[in-house]
Amino acid sequence: MAKKDDQLYQHTRSLLIFKSILVTTLILSIPARAASLDAYADVVGGAGNGCSTWGPEPELSAFFTFSGGTLPLGGVSGCGYSGGMSHVKAASGPLANSKSAGPVILGNPGYSGYFNGTANAVANYGQLGASAHANISGGVPGSPLALFESVGAAKFSDTLTASSSLVTTSSAGFARYQFSVDGSLTSLGAPAAYFFGENYAVLDIQQQNGPVYEILNAHERRGGLGTISNSSPPLGWTTSMGSLIGGSTFYSLDLPMNWGKAWDLKVGLLTWAYGTADTNFLTTAKITGLELFDANHVQVTQFSLSSASGTNYINAVPIPQSMALMMSGLGLLGFSARRKNSSPGL
Repeated sequence: MAKKDDQLYQHTRSLLIFKSILVTTLILSIPARAASLDAYADVVGGAGNGCSTWGPEPELSAFFTFSGGTLPLGGVSGCGYSGGMSHVKAASGPLANSKSAGPVILGNPGYSGYFNGTANAVANYGQLGASAHANISGGVPGSPLALFESVGAAKFSDTLTASSSLVTTSSAGFARYQFSVDGSLTSLGAPAAYFFGENYAVLDIQQQNGPVYEILNAHERRGGLGTISNSSPPLGWTTSMGSLIGGSTFYSLDLPMNWGKAWDLKVGLLTWAYGTADTNFLTTAKITGLELFDANHVQVTQFSLSSASGTNYINAVPIPQSMALMMSGLGLLGFSARRKNSSPGL
């Protein structure tokens, strides 16, 4: 029996050397100090009744580098619109949220089109999904104050601590996160006055109280080609007029931390659809790797890691069946409204 155990050890050791990485993972159950999940679904549409003061959705703009549309500060219903923000929060997941609105008329009856849309979000530690769907039908927006957007967003916040016998406790270090992301953005058809579509998907990260960085910014506009982080899509993605679809691996910047001391981590995925468009990243944005470095940026491959949520961020873990079923059960996307003439696409 001992011989078999020794053979298994040697085999495992050889595989790790072949991959040029040796990671000893220790996941500790510690009190959840900063572990939480957020799921947002924001749907607003309608003709409006004359409100003239606008601003970003505060619950989204507080974290995300792109927060979707601009909302009436006088309130959704008070300014003549339908829908609004739905936000749920929990300490354990998966956490799901969805919202829909419409059909709601975008102007005078008989002359204007209608808007309807949906938003979905699923949040879990290390895994996020979101989608947004917007649609204008039956005519054009008849009101200059018409709103027709959707936003679905998910976020997790956790506290991590790493230690290693190879690194002095409290010394400076860096963390680099690897994400697997796949999804689609579509707004098919030729661009025309009042018949338009635009999409965004943004994956953001923040460590400690530092800046919020974009890991991914996918953008597509009706009649144009899609981009990833303002450039041509990387391998794994294809784009055509009004369409961007695919998947690939993305990495964060090397973010500062201290060995042996806790650091806070926040990651959020936001999807936005405007006009007539679909943004579907509902089964995506998974942390699939974590690399740690010392103060000289030399990789440390032997370390222990604890998280407030108890999540193993070192070894890629398949999506739990409960989360997979939840994602597949959520159909479409979410709506967040903004004035038509304030859209980045117009």
